[in-house]
Amino acid sequence: MVQDDEKIQNITTYEIDNKKYTVITKCVENVQNTNELYDIICKYAISQL
Repeated sequence: MVQDDEKIQNITTYEIDNKKYTVITKCVENVQNTNELYDIICKYAISQL
């Protein structure tokens, strides 16, 4: 599980083929289980394809 102690959020907007995409990234300092985090990110990426 990810602790919510220290999160740094970055919002970036990209324009591709006249469409704007907003990318929100969060950096979490204290990750207890990197394998679980990796699985969550992979599942999210696959669901967006």
